[in-house]
Amino acid sequence: MKPPQAGGRYRSTSVACGIALSLIAFVGLGVVAHRANAGTAVDHSVLHWMVEHRRGWLTSVAIVITNAGSPVAMALLAALAAALLWRRHSPLSAVFVVTTLASATGLSTITKAVVSAQRPPQSMQLVLEVDPSFPSGHVTGVLTFAGILAVVVGRRCSKAARVALMSGVVAVTVAVALTRLYLGVHWLTDIGGAIMLATAVILTAVTILGLATRRSRESGRQDVESAARNVEPVA
Repeated sequence: MKPPQAGGRYRSTSVACGIALSLIAFVGLGVVAHRANAGTAVDHSVLHWMVEHRRGWLTSVAIVITNAGSPVAMALLAALAAALLWRRHSPLSAVFVVTTLASATGLSTITKAVVSAQRPPQSMQLVLEVDPSFPSGHVTGVLTFAGILAVVVGRRCSKAARVALMSGVVAVTVAVALTRLYLGVHWLTDIGGAIMLATAVILTAVTILGLATRRSRESGRQDVESAARNVEPVA
């Protein structure tokens, strides 16, 4: 029994470190964004590179992808996913998907107001955005929703399937992140902050989900054992 317990402690420590490092990076990037106010030198270099490589067909594709990854779209997808999970998996999984996304979205909105960083100039924006820039709400929402959904669904899948799910999470996150940079509505710092925030929220949710699942199983086991003890022996 000791090796599994040691392994469990190791995983818990790793997750805790991941949460701490993500939050530290998130706060650090927030401070950088606040002080720079309108993008760092690196942010401006990335933006100008994106502008120089704009093409008509790329712009059309970018707008479609960025709209598909909007906070509204993620909320609708989360509601649909929760309904399916409630029926096919468990109410707990459904609640965690919605709660995790709502938490990340709320933290993103609050951070935008606190950091109050300006977006790239409107002359460089291909779609108009006027609210504060840091962090990217699109990237936060996409990574959080896709990430927690992959975790919930992947718990009952093979290792290969879990790898495929996580690869999909990375792919959709990168795609949406690139569109936000390409369309000129976010700085690279905003994207980094969104990734750190979403990572911290997902890891926290995974920890809570694991604890809730473990307690549920232990409670079920105790109920079975109690019922077995109360069964009168047949004469």
